[in-house]
Amino acid sequence: MILKNINLAPYTTIRIGGSVKYFCQPKSLEELRWALFFALEKSIPVFVLGKGSNTIFGDFEGLVLCMKSFQGFEVKRVKEDRFLIYAEAGVSLLRLVSLSVEESLEGFYRLVGFPATVGGAVAMNAGAFGYETSQNLKEVFFLDWEGRFQRAKSQELSFSYRSSPFPKLGVVVGALFELQRASHHVKEQYREIKEKRAAKQPINLPTCGSTFKNPKGCYAGKLLEEVGMRGYRIGDVAFSEKHANFLVNLGKGSFQDALKIISEAKLRVFERFGISLEEEVRIVESSSAYGWKV
Repeated sequence: MILKNINLAPYTTIRIGGSVKYFCQPKSLEELRWALFFALEKSIPVFVLGKGSNTIFGDFEGLVLCMKSFQGFEVKRVKEDRFLIYAEAGVSLLRLVSLSVEESLEGFYRLVGFPATVGGAVAMNAGAFGYETSQNLKEVFFLDWEGRFQRAKSQELSFSYRSSPFPKLGVVVGALFELQRASHHVKEQYREIKEKRAAKQPINLPTCGSTFKNPKGCYAGKLLEEVGMRGYRIGDVAFSEKHANFLVNLGKGSFQDALKIISEAKLRVFERFGISLEEEVRIVESSSAYGWKV
């Protein structure tokens, strides 16, 4: 079912958002295919949404596809120390993190605290603490922009730092992962990472996570701190006192506040260091480039 003029703030973790002209939360491949055809007929851009943990919306003159209803999850042990896991796009990353900890599996436990879905993690190649989603990825299942079901092995796809071929190739509907039992103490490392996140990241406030990608050879947070952005505030949007690369909503943050503070941060870093920061958070407005045409 296609809804009209929906407020998008509740669909993002930073709780900032304008309205979208059309909104759909498909519950099956057929409904998803129908929504893509709807966008094609209307000649409007499409934005694919999971939990909205790295997204800030303005007003979007297209179709937002929310994939939360795709909840299929299956675990198969293929050897004593190896698991195959199929997860649909709307499955919370927390399920993979929890399984990794319970079974002492290498990989996903390092993403503890990510408020993301599997589809979003694949599309962004989400990563932290030396780990990226693509490392344990075997296959991706997706609908291309003409509504055809496709599957591709990970080695056939191009993944890089916080980047993947999606949504350019289509809408991720599921992924197959292969995880191996770790040779070290996963639970101990999991607790350490969880404690680091709690100490250094504003997990108690609405946030979009890392605002900028780390430039080669340095950390965006360090650059932002050195130009005075830690705690810097415009309206109700600020860079966190805990981590200078995390934008937070202090109450009634607006899209315009977010644009202004991001622009100010980029300007300061460029003027001081000659480095052009690239957004990791997706800024979505009008019929912008992040809303893929079908």
